Amino acid sequence: MLIDGQPLEYILAYILKKGCNNKIITLKRIISNVAKNNGITEIKFTGYSKMEYSKDETVITRRDLLKYLLTIDNEKIKDKVIESNLGIIKEKYPIAGQIQTTFKVFHDTIFNGDENKLDDFIETYKDIPPSFCNGLKKDITAVKNAISNEINSGFVEGNNNKFKLIKRIVYGKQKICNLFKRCFLAFTSTLDDLSLLKLAIAPLINK
Repeated sequence: MLIDGQPLEYILAYILKKGCNNKIITLKRIISNVAKNNGITEIKFTGYSKMEYSKDETVITRRDLLKYLLTIDNEKIKDKVIESNLGIIKEKYPIAGQIQTTFKVFHDTIFNGDENKLDDFIETYKDIPPSFCNGLKKDITAVKNAISNEINSGFVEGNNNKFKLIKRIVYGKQKICNLFKRCFLAFTSTLDDLSLLKLAIAPLINK
């Protein structure tokens, strides 16, 4: 396209239209390098700093579509654009409907309380997608225990994830004492009565 003398803005718009997800600044650099490698030295971009779709186009990202398909609670579904175009999407991409159906059946299986139905689910949906059911087979005992047993490690794992997130945020900037204070504030912000806890850790906080 450069050799044919196409405008640089047109080339950039064409690449984006074809579905390239790179940042515009990256694409500009790549186009410039291609031009230089082909002996084209006089190149200059003007006035193209961000990607915009025309107003008559309906844009639905894969992330938003998956979020819609994997939402069980109808009250949390707020994307009216996807809702109005879901029939068209399922017709063109049947996998979207399969994913939605599979996830709802799996959700019902998990919260039904009968671990034996998990085997039926794996047998029925072993090909949609196969990697998911293969993962279930590897941890079949743990998954069945999660279905039949009301006690789980969700609370512990949730707090562990929260702690790791805090640690990443303050990594390299805070010492262990400040990390403790930051965690203390985060983990106790939802409690009503902190009097006993504050008394117990007061010596640590005041150091």
